[in-house]
Amino acid sequence: MNYIAHIHIGAHTKTNLLGNFLGDFVKGSQLTHLPFELEQGIRLHRSVDVFTDSHPLIIEAKQLFPRDIRRMAGVVLDIYFDYLLMSTWAQYSNTDFNSIFNEFYLQLEQFSLPKDPYFSKLSEHLITHQWLNKYMKLETCLRAFLSIENRLNNKVIFADKAQLFLHQNSEFLESRFHQFYPECLEHGMKYIQSYK
Repeated sequence: MNYIAHIHIGAHTKTNLLGNFLGDFVKGSQLTHLPFELEQGIRLHRSVDVFTDSHPLIIEAKQLFPRDIRRMAGVVLDIYFDYLLMSTWAQYSNTDFNSIFNEFYLQLEQFSLPKDPYFSKLSEHLITHQWLNKYMKLETCLRAFLSIENRLNNKVIFADKAQLFLHQNSEFLESRFHQFYPECLEHGMKYIQSYK
């Protein structure tokens, strides 16, 4: 799952929003130097990623991608699922997404990872422009694909083909998302209930 889904799962499980976001940025398994709520959120994020990557519906969806961009299927699905979540937010939350995002931005302002220049740049950009709600629009996905493509220094050209694939398979993928995401939320709740 991508940024918005992890933040939403944090809200759904009543765990720290920033911690759930940080799972891709804080490295290593030794997290006890962090405040408990951040450690908990990071571990939940990682558990959700493992659950997602091994889920039969996600594996099935990845196999549908054209062979030449299949290596990026997980990235494309993560971003597209954020769009689908935003498009159907009321099905999965009783709280307005702007309220959740505002709380997340406040938490982000009070945190830094000085040794991670990418995180620092992303964090500054997120706080300044507060663009998470732009995932209500499908074209935001393409901009995200192009941004990733540029960061990869043209090692993988996938953005345009991914956009075409999503257009051609939107009904199938939307159906899979709505089957998968409630299970993902349930997994998150069970993980937190058993977390020690």
